[in-house]
Amino acid sequence: MRPASIHRVLLFLVALSSPWQLPPAVAQAHNPLVYADVPDPSIIRVGKAYYMSSTTMHLSPGVPIMKSTDLVNWHLVSYAYDTLTSTDAMALTHGQSTYGRGSWASSLRYHQGTYYVSTFAKTTGKTHVYSTKNIEKGPWKAVSFRPSLHDHSLFFDDDGRVYMVYGSGKIELAELTADVSGLRPGTTPQVIIENASAPAGATPGLPAEGSQLFKVNGKYYLFNIAWPRGGMRTVIVHRADKITGPYEGRVALQD
Repeated sequence: MRPASIHRVLLFLVALSSPWQLPPAVAQAHNPLVYADVPDPSIIRVGKAYYMSSTTMHLSPGVPIMKSTDLVNWHLVSYAYDTLTSTDAMALTHGQSTYGRGSWASSLRYHQGTYYVSTFAKTTGKTHVYSTKNIEKGPWKAVSFRPSLHDHSLFFDDDGRVYMVYGSGKIELAELTADVSGLRPGTTPQVIIENASAPAGATPGLPAEGSQLFKVNGKYYLFNIAWPRGGMRTVIVHRADKITGPYEGRVALQD
């Protein structure tokens, strides 16, 4: 998923994560909310605080964590990692470089007292998961596994099973171990949406990716962003009664 303005995504993520409305007499916010490059945002609410992670690609430290109490004023509180991996490419030594690669499109989740930040990296060919009890102070525990699951969304289901939904155009579902340390042995990832770009109509220049999966009132809602050729950035939402589908999709926003 490539950089997109925060305001296009905030409303949808918050609407699904919790009931929320502006109190009367609150001053109207104006975009941009953050005067910085904050692509691929993933947002959660824990108590009265909102936390947002973003993409840093080849830069270190990586995957910044920002905090807000009103979705307007954000400040940096942490990073998920100091260094993605110790290689010549990350250190820019011996003529090596990982410019434009590194870690992309993180997924931020809170489950049973633990915060999880997951991301993937073409630099390592792996999926990386960072967890902590204290998102603002750490420490962070790091695990990684193959393969690198593109633009994934980490998801903890009500029955205790853990998944990642990922892909570009074709969206797949992989089940993880309960401790989120790798793919669950004996399981095979399955395609749950053959062409997630279809609701946008025209042939996509950028296929639907940037998955964010939520469960509301027993239904699964999968958000993706696409860029139809000759069109504009498009938010697509698919809904299903089961995590494996079948899914029905609609265009939610074009901007």
